[in-house]
Amino acid sequence: MNREAEIIQSLRAAASLTPTLTVKQYQLWSRDRDVPTFLDVLNFYGSWTGALKAAGLVESRKQYTQQELVAALRLALEQEGRLTSTHYQQWAKGQVVPSLGDIISHFGSWSLAVKTVERLEELHFTVQPEREKAEIVQSLLEASRVVVPFNAVTYQKWAKQHKRPSVAKISRRYGSWKRALAELELRESCDGKQ
Repeated sequence: MNREAEIIQSLRAAASLTPTLTVKQYQLWSRDRDVPTFLDVLNFYGSWTGALKAAGLVESRKQYTQQELVAALRLALEQEGRLTSTHYQQWAKGQVVPSLGDIISHFGSWSLAVKTVERLEELHFTVQPEREKAEIVQSLLEASRVVVPFNAVTYQKWAKQHKRPSVAKISRRYGSWKRALAELELRESCDGKQ
């Protein structure tokens, strides 16, 4: 039997015991058996979802992108205050959002989904703000030299044309448009004079 057939047979056998086959369930099932390990499956297919699809174990319902799944998890965390599978299920009831099964099928387990969200949040709050701030500073300094008169209205038009941070984004980052200008020692002008 070739490797792919062996993996598919193992996945189907493990899935016959549960409605949604998770990584953890597969690991427990395969522990004392002479079958491909979870890592073998992952190395062969690249993702848990890909393996489940190949084995015909993923239902043909709406397939969510990772971005949609992460967005739902973030929203649930924000509104529930905690990100447990129980809290998520309660939060998701009656809403058009990915089910717990969708999340587990995509990430392979609830804990892997949570770790992905935590890692993305960590990246967002450590790297992104500094990059964002640098982009805002650069945009404001450049605009103050070329936009006449320089104010929130004229900056907004310039920013839209040049795909730069909006006045709203700047205000969120600094607390207000005026504070951003004050921190950079810039002033608005009515006639092009600063």
